Amino acid sequence: MGLDSELSPKVAAMRVATGKMMDECYDRLEKHVDDTSFPEWIVDKFRPLGINGLNIKGYGSPGMTTVEAGSIIYELAKRDGSIATFFLVHNAIGMAVVDVLGDEEQKKRILTPAMNFDRIMCFGLTEPTNGSDASGLTTTATKVEGGYKLNGTKRWIGNGTFGDVIVWAKNTADGNRVQAFVVEKGTKGFEAKKMEGKWSLRMTQNADITLTDCFVPDKNKLTKSKDFATGTNAVLETSRLVVAWMACGLATGAYENALRYTLKRV
Repeated sequence: MGLDSELSPKVAAMRVATGKMMDECYDRLEKHVDDTSFPEWIVDKFRPLGINGLNIKGYGSPGMTTVEAGSIIYELAKRDGSIATFFLVHNAIGMAVVDVLGDEEQKKRILTPAMNFDRIMCFGLTEPTNGSDASGLTTTATKVEGGYKLNGTKRWIGNGTFGDVIVWAKNTADGNRVQAFVVEKGTKGFEAKKMEGKWSLRMTQNADITLTDCFVPDKNKLTKSKDFATGTNAVLETSRLVVAWMACGLATGAYENALRYTLKRV
């Protein structure tokens, strides 16, 4: 792959190791595709690669460039879209949100364990009646003593059945500005239900999430999340770059598999 000239020798080796890991795991994934379960064992395969964190700086991250981060997503997506989605969500719209919008205490507390996959992150923006257009968002955060109470619903939240969710909600105490709140799994008033009947990304655990007077302490409201433009939109703009790499990986994987099959038949 000519792209390696744009990567550091260390990341080029990581790229190759990532592809090799996926190749070795490929046959084991078939069962999970069939029964739409997430292969929890694959998390242990990710840890030794040292790729988690992508282009975040510090906290145990490899501190890649944007191109280097994209090359890793490309290798994952080339083999499987579900696994690539799990990793992308955890990194590009999970940990990245905390990196961009959290204060130093929040980064140390949340990112450090997330780098080792001891906690999994996900991004809760989409709702049953609206997608990335946050102007239609209906989930609210109401200020109470010591924190906020969140009420609303989210849909299609990747990693949502087992991760800590960064919920985007309108802060009623701050002019209904859209801000970010980290809701830890197991929190009272938080319910995540796996979405069934998907035809694609079958291992990706998308969830319908219901928040009912779900209490989030002040320390879990991301400090630098002030409004949609400087918060949600800033994250989406950067994450779209790695999503584009994922699309390239999926297309390459489809082409190479079709080519192999065709040559075999001939």
